[in-house]
Amino acid sequence: MSITDSEIESLLQENNISNPMTVSLYQRILTSYKWYDILEMLTDSQLSNALSPSVIKRIYSKDLQSLYRYAAERLNMVDS
Repeated sequence: MSITDSEIESLLQENNISNPMTVSLYQRILTSYKWYDILEMLTDSQLSNALSPSVIKRIYSKDLQSLYRYAAERLNMVDS
């Protein structure tokens, strides 16, 4: 399935974490980009949703899951 740039922008604008496409997009961002690129790419609200448990649990690598949970905790985006 292919998604257009405008659909990606729309998903990021809506920032609706209950939308499976948004969760999938954030999961892909977290697994495809370097941390500092992610920080530049996403707003604080988007980053908070990207680091939500529903996104992190979809990441295949347990090491990456652990790193993003740690980042979320340090940024006070989730409860410890």
